Amino acid sequence: FDLNTLRAFIAGLATTRIIILEGLSGTGKSSLARFFSDFIEEESYFEAVQATWRDRSAILGYFNDFSKTYSETEFLKRLYHFTYRLNHVNVMVLDEVNISRVEYYFADFLSILEYPMDKWKIKIMQLPYDFEAPEHLNDGILKIPHNTWFILTANKDDSTYTITDKVYDRAITINFS
Repeated sequence: FDLNTLRAFIAGLATTRIIILEGLSGTGKSSLARFFSDFIEEESYFEAVQATWRDRSAILGYFNDFSKTYSETEFLKRLYHFTYRLNHVNVMVLDEVNISRVEYYFADFLSILEYPMDKWKIKIMQLPYDFEAPEHLNDGILKIPHNTWFILTANKDDSTYTITDKVYDRAITINFS
């Protein structure tokens, strides 16, 4: 990677919790996130966005009324896990975010991350009255750890959706050519 791209990436991490790496397929967007994690000796989490994602349940899971269980996702498990690892850096990569409409499935995060850090909370589910919740899931609310950054990779081609201004306004974008 050229020095300007690396500088933009590090400056983006210092500025916001959402970075969009955008460009043609094969230009190194995912590699940059992976190499950065290797450099800081952390393991990044990669989630390949699916075209069927329409709402937050794709990344946060959902409560199944029939089985009375919560269907958790690996994404949610990773977020929760890092509420216990606050001295580590949590890099969460959503790969090819615009294969589906990012403002639909990532809407909660786009809104919440605009608030001060102590308000970074997502309501996962309404807990039953006598339910004893896990330690970091008080009242069914998950606090997004302050050590978390979201790296969104986006391909620019005819097979993807246009990323809306709502998303761009809340992120730093680095274009790969």
